[in-house]
Amino acid sequence: MIHPARRERRPAGGGRGRPALRARCGVRSPALLVLPLAVFAAGGCTGRRAPNPFEEGVQARSLQIEVENHGFNEATVRAVSRMERRLGVVSGNGKQTFTIPWTTVDELQIRIDILAGSRFTTNRVTAGPGETVYLTIREPLYRSLLRR
Repeated sequence: MIHPARRERRPAGGGRGRPALRARCGVRSPALLVLPLAVFAAGGCTGRRAPNPFEEGVQARSLQIEVENHGFNEATVRAVSRMERRLGVVSGNGKQTFTIPWTTVDELQIRIDILAGSRFTTNRVTAGPGETVYLTIREPLYRSLLRR
């Protein structure tokens, strides 16, 4: 066993025929790192994003809900998904189209509140961005239907 104080000192590169890292890279090391970073940064400075061939503008990030109210009373409708969102009011025997932001495929239900009347939540449908769902409000309210 060799005493720790008498150990042989090896060069910084490991001593097995490899030169030390400092001697091998020298002063050029920072320059070699800066060049790829400059090229990478210059490519990202154009300010433009590559176009998505499947994206069709605002409609691709929204959902349309067409509502037909076959009842006589006015109905307030709300979209129920992960959150609840008030869409608006549809008059008796009226039609209305609502557009809401919708960026992913998710389940949707519609809650119907009849003015001075009852409340009903529709069946669930799976809807994706850019699609249209159709709600028909009927009397009695439990016959109302949400479909794609």
